[in-house]
Amino acid sequence: MTRISDLSQDLIEEILSRVPLTSQRAARSTCKQWNGLYKDECCWEPIGQLNHITASDVYHCDGLLLCLHKKGMVKSDTVVWNPYLGQARWIKPSKFFSKFDRYCLGYDNKNNHKILRFLHHDNYGTTVEHEIFNFKSDSWRVLHLTPDWIIPYKGQGGLSLKGNTYFVARERLGMREYVICFDFTSERFRHCLDLESNYGNGETVILSAVREEQLAVLFYREDTNAIEIRITRKIEANEESWRTFLKVDVQPFTMFSMYPPCRSFFVDEKKKVALICDNHFSRAYMIGEDNYFKIVAQGKTTHWPVVCYYVPSSVQIPKVPVHARGKRKVRDY
Repeated sequence: MTRISDLSQDLIEEILSRVPLTSQRAARSTCKQWNGLYKDECCWEPIGQLNHITASDVYHCDGLLLCLHKKGMVKSDTVVWNPYLGQARWIKPSKFFSKFDRYCLGYDNKNNHKILRFLHHDNYGTTVEHEIFNFKSDSWRVLHLTPDWIIPYKGQGGLSLKGNTYFVARERLGMREYVICFDFTSERFRHCLDLESNYGNGETVILSAVREEQLAVLFYREDTNAIEIRITRKIEANEESWRTFLKVDVQPFTMFSMYPPCRSFFVDEKKKVALICDNHFSRAYMIGEDNYFKIVAQGKTTHWPVVCYYVPSSVQIPKVPVHARGKRKVRDY
């Protein structure tokens, strides 16, 4: 009969790496050896390294977090992390990282997780090149795309919903705004929804997900000081089915601000309220029916905080393929 003490060190570390956070206390009490391994950070590569990094940006999809590591003023390797399972995987770039790059995380119709990278995404929304990383092949591919839209750099980074990522974009040669989607199955962008907003008239548009099933859109008009939140289940072109969730006049509330770093909000359908994160002033606003308004969080920080919703997930992070270890491939597509 095989005993715990007969298991190899590698196998034990593999077992412990798959233990969810909620069960780690029980695993540590199994024996002194396992408890010692939990205390030894060097045995948790790359998990132990997460305690020593500064994340400049965080992207969320399906319970996984894509964290951009920042060393000084330069972005370094990225790490994909499942906090619930305690799993992580470092992603090497095909070329150097730039602070102007933009990312999103998603998966295709076969549940293969991928990362889309917008290279050299500048303040004007110009993207020089697109690359996609496949977890199974551990390789980057160049995508030859010719978009007729731009995504403002100071806008929202993108919203992950059912494996795809949605962005608020505007016409390259105009001012009209609409929602576009990157489909991780076809590896192409597609137009989803036209928006009533206009980039030049002081409006702010932010996307959010409701229970990871519905798309919510927040509109803020500076000229009327009005906030409107709409929700839809249908997110395909020509199939809009919007319903108004909330309308609030924020003109009486002098503390309210929708400075451009406001990039996230969250909806509670049952309580009929929404939480808007003001990254510039490091606070949040609760709004609701009958023009309800309240500042629910306030504090100081040295940098704009990254706020995102998170639902614990048992999704496993694919391991680096044996044949791909030590190699780095970049291909055209």
